[in-house]
Amino acid sequence: MDGSLRNRAREVFEKDQKQLDGAFEPSSDVKAVGIVSSITITENADRTYTKTVKEEKAEDLYFDDSVVGKVENQIKEDAETLQAFCKQFDDEIITLNAQINEKKQLLVTLSTEAIARNCSPGIAYSTDSVGSTIIQSNVALQSNTIQGNDYSMFGDRVAMEIYKPMAGPDVNYGAENPFDPTSIVTLTSANSGFGHENNRDNGRLNAGDAATEVEADDYNVGGSNPGSPPGNKFLTNFESSTNLGTVRSDISQTPSVHTAPVSSTVTIDGVQYGRYYPGAGVAPPATDTSTPPGGVTVGQRCVAIGASITTIISEILTLRTQRDAAVSISNLNKVKEKKMEKELQNWGAENVRKKQTQRKTSNADVISAVDAMI
Repeated sequence: MDGSLRNRAREVFEKDQKQLDGAFEPSSDVKAVGIVSSITITENADRTYTKTVKEEKAEDLYFDDSVVGKVENQIKEDAETLQAFCKQFDDEIITLNAQINEKKQLLVTLSTEAIARNCSPGIAYSTDSVGSTIIQSNVALQSNTIQGNDYSMFGDRVAMEIYKPMAGPDVNYGAENPFDPTSIVTLTSANSGFGHENNRDNGRLNAGDAATEVEADDYNVGGSNPGSPPGNKFLTNFESSTNLGTVRSDISQTPSVHTAPVSSTVTIDGVQYGRYYPGAGVAPPATDTSTPPGGVTVGQRCVAIGASITTIISEILTLRTQRDAAVSISNLNKVKEKKMEKELQNWGAENVRKKQTQRKTSNADVISAVDAMI
């Protein structure tokens, strides 16, 4: 093996490896002077003269190559300042949404008990037209108000748009593209202060509400969303809101309705069916036949659950009003948009440093391989 040729091959990789060494060091030892003085001579009315000496910091007038690092540090500090500023408002929204969702979870807990006790309107039995055979309620019968108006409850949140590699808990200064992936995530304490756009996303509270205010169909997710109209903003991924559980909000406020058996009829496809509601706490269909605590009847407990649900829904609406008044998302987004510019500039500087480190180590195995070759 030609040793000279091997050395030249080794030098190729070493040169490539060291190419960015010193990229962030001053290229000369020349420093800007500390203070610059300027003298002004002014003629007075009595034909005398006044000398004025003005001193200025040289760094405001002249620059040496250390200014690059200073500017980069300032960009980083500016980004961190704006992140801390936005975090204060994000945290306030997170706190209020947590209070809202705690109440929503209580709605689910109360509804779970009401459904288990079969509080009215609950599940009824249906009989055939002859009235001799009891069959389980079917979907058609349930749609005729035999079963309560149950619906899925979704949490309130902020759906935040964020470029994950650029800044935040998933920052990646070695990424090829700081804008990929483009994501919708739920605002949490972990990513508070980051992101470039907040979107209020109230989850369903009442039966007639939309499930959420922000949906995947509002975006072109992955570039292949058939439900996305042309021109919708592109997203790499979409984090959905949390389904907290099932709520029944139309529970009767009359105790006797829950305890007195009810018989009626309904005609479906020309066939008359009987309907029979045995009362709350009766199995089947009730799965909870226990005596309510506090010495109340099942009917009274059902009424109390219904009243609590109504009160809690009202409290949630009040909290939403308080939250929306406390923080203007429109104004916050203006700050976040400008913050992103600083984050992008900082990412660019850190990306160069990352590439320098990668280049210094990337050829280590190749150099070892060259040395080992005979």
